[in-house]
Parts: sequence; C-alpha cells; structure tokens
Amino acid sequence: MELVCPLCNGLKDVRAMCRACGVRLEDGGMITDYVGPYSPYELTPQMKQEHGGLCTHLLYCSTCGEQTYLIAQSEYI
Repeated sequence: MELVCPLCNGLKDVRAMCRACGVRLEDGGMITDYVGPYSPYELTPQMKQEHGGLCTHLLYCSTCGEQTYLIAQSEYI
C-alpha cells in the first residue's frame, strides 16, 4: 500500500467555494510547488510521511483572484 494525496492523484475533487464571490475554487496544486525552484521535483511521498500524511494545496478563484489553502489527509491505496 502507498500513501497518496487524494487531490494530487485525482481521487477527489475540491468542492470549496470562494468566500468573496461564491464561485467554485480551483486547485492550484501543492503549496510546496511554489516554495522554490526545485520544489516540484522533491520526493513528495517522503515529505508527506514526515508531515503526518498531510498535503497542503493552494486554492484560488479564477473570477476574483481570492486565494486560500486546503489541507488534505493522504490515504493508503
């Protein structure tokens, strides 16, 4: 069995709504992808295990530009 993020792997969809305008938020991916130039290439399974299986995603509104975060619990598949 492998520990995976349900959002990163398309097992679940983000269903959050924008607090400012009510439009459905888009998933911008893992927040670690925005930290540094090599962040998208890090060993993500190892990083998730070190953080208790939590994966933080950036959510954004394509209409008004509002941003927020969603912490997803990784699951074993």
